[in-house]
Amino acid sequence: GKRLLALNDEIWAEMAGSPVAGQVRLGVPYDLVGTLLAPVLKTYAETYPQVEISLVCASSPELTAALAAGTIDLAVIEERAGPSAGECLVVDRLVWVGAKGGVARAKRPLPVSIVADTCAFRPAVLAALGEHGLEWRTVFENGNIDATTATVRSDLAVTTWLASTVPADLDILPSESGLPPLPNFAINLHLPRHGVGPAAQEFARHIREGLARRPVAA
Repeated sequence: GKRLLALNDEIWAEMAGSPVAGQVRLGVPYDLVGTLLAPVLKTYAETYPQVEISLVCASSPELTAALAAGTIDLAVIEERAGPSAGECLVVDRLVWVGAKGGVARAKRPLPVSIVADTCAFRPAVLAALGEHGLEWRTVFENGNIDATTATVRSDLAVTTWLASTVPADLDILPSESGLPPLPNFAINLHLPRHGVGPAAQEFARHIREGLARRPVAA
């Protein structure tokens, strides 16, 4: 039965134009892989089992460079909300996050854990702390989202994430916690200027539809 189904998919793909096959190299920021994009990746892999998916996880600035260099076919990139070369999929709030009932948020200098020094949120976070005159110190930066999550969960530090990606067992810190307000960020889809093949186009469509259906924290 499986072979027939696969054949059927191939026939449909050929009728629709070029077959969806080959390899797709998708660039995704660390914080979106296991959250917003997990269901999209699963659906795409199930729909097109014949496509080889390579996932490149990095910070948004690194993904922008990889797309320009041609080492990835499409990228989901987090940028300050506003004009962009990409297609805006979602605008979300950047929020402070801490352990439930934790005390790290009240410490001065404020212990902050940012996933990596190339993180897209970093300049905005540092600017907000600077404008607020809030002393802070880095607790952890090694490019590992799980390590950052563990640091925050154990109340060693606070971090900043998009509201829609915050795990249920952590707190989004309210404005009365004394931490500076942060700007909105857009999740944008970027495709290379020279165009992409059918497999990458289909991936882009799956990402658009997957994120459009998702409720985002207001």
